[in-house]
Amino acid sequence: MKKGKVYIAGAGPGDENLISVHAMELVKKADVIVYDRLAAERFLQYADRKCEKINAGKQPQNHTLNQQQINQVLIQKAKEGKKVLRLKGGDPFLFGRGGEECEELQKVGIDFEVIPGVSSFYSVCAYAGIPVTHRNYASSFHVFTGHRAENEELDYKTIANLEGTLLFLMSMKNLSLISKKLIEQGKDEYTLAAAIQWGTTSKQKSVTAYLKDIAQVAEQQGIGHPSVVIIGDVIKQKMDWQKYRPLFGKHIVLAGSGESALQSKKILQEEGAEVTIFSAIEIVEQENNLIREINRLHQYTWIFFTSVHSVEVFFNAMKSQKKDIRALQGIGIYCIGEKTKEEVEKRGIFVDRIPQHYNSKCAAEEMGGFLNKSDKILFPASELASTILEQKAKDIGVEMVRVTAYLNCMPTDETAKQYIKREFEKGNVDSVAFFSSSQAKNLFLIAGESIKKCQLFAIGDSTEQTILDMGATITAKSDIATAKGLAEKIKQIYMS
Repeated sequence: MKKGKVYIAGAGPGDENLISVHAMELVKKADVIVYDRLAAERFLQYADRKCEKINAGKQPQNHTLNQQQINQVLIQKAKEGKKVLRLKGGDPFLFGRGGEECEELQKVGIDFEVIPGVSSFYSVCAYAGIPVTHRNYASSFHVFTGHRAENEELDYKTIANLEGTLLFLMSMKNLSLISKKLIEQGKDEYTLAAAIQWGTTSKQKSVTAYLKDIAQVAEQQGIGHPSVVIIGDVIKQKMDWQKYRPLFGKHIVLAGSGESALQSKKILQEEGAEVTIFSAIEIVEQENNLIREINRLHQYTWIFFTSVHSVEVFFNAMKSQKKDIRALQGIGIYCIGEKTKEEVEKRGIFVDRIPQHYNSKCAAEEMGGFLNKSDKILFPASELASTILEQKAKDIGVEMVRVTAYLNCMPTDETAKQYIKREFEKGNVDSVAFFSSSQAKNLFLIAGESIKKCQLFAIGDSTEQTILDMGATITAKSDIATAKGLAEKIKQIYMS
């Protein structure tokens, strides 16, 4: 049997950009992921479809699995010969019990590897503009867990007299007690303190007050778990650098997939947005439907591609029949969409024509200008593709053969669907950008009415109409029906 291995990895504090390259690679390759709530469920969307995802819980007073059960899961899955990723928030060796898990694995001879993560104690402070150390205020820092405060395990006398910055993790429940004890042991009650909740994410919020007041102020402002508390003069040096990232604090869901969604994501992240790509459709290729037509390509004078997926399935079917681009000699290629065109051309084929505007309506209007009645068009598309091109071909007397190349199905990953649904229900999403009508239809089915509370953006006319048919209000439609155009429209609305 294949030998299994466990990877104990830190996912960072929450911002997707702060997970390490190594940890992200493991997310994509793991057979099993055992994850904590604070490890950001968002990373599970990058896992393989067949990956088993196990929620280890770990929120105050509510552990889905206790530590002993987690240890047993890691051991059992590794013994089954699987690559197991234990994904933790922050760093696994900093109040993350990663060391305990490694000990248990070592006892039974399970191979393991540790992948450090960005810890919340300094990264959260950095995102709030507070340096943990500063030459003029503090040359050292000390990190504690607030869990120990309740059981009097912290040596408050020693802590109160330490030089440098004090940081408390997992301390909101006991913040009033911590403040009181520090002051009793000699800490100046007018020392500045800050509490930062959900640091590095779009939900980040913070308060600053004197040590004597911080617990009360935090409670009044609704600052709860998970938070980092920082105490010390470094807070005087607080800098609001997030103002240079105009979309910071905004969580934008991109209902799309592939290179298009990634292009939009990059543009929006550069302005500080938290971006989640969620594809509400799962592509099921129907390659066999194309084989008959591929074996008689000589009959066609044009091939119309209206999506990246149609290009991918078509060329997969070509490969299955051991045909290459030579079989396309004399056939014109017509593409709707920038990414569709790129998908064709990366195979060494130049696209002959594209419509002035990237939509089927414009394409139909232009068809009469370059087609004649002797032409025959192969149109590989999804089962949901518009019929407008077929109708136009019929009107001008041109034969068009439409083949269902792929199906737009509902996603089968229940973990991902539940995650995105909760994000909408909790009000954690500010905007949604829809890349197609099918994405809009399915996301409404998955997440429900809570989507309507968000600002909604559409890539084109048909997508806009679908959203309106759902009884929702459109904030804006992209001026240009491309991924870049959609991202720029979102920026324009938020930054105007």
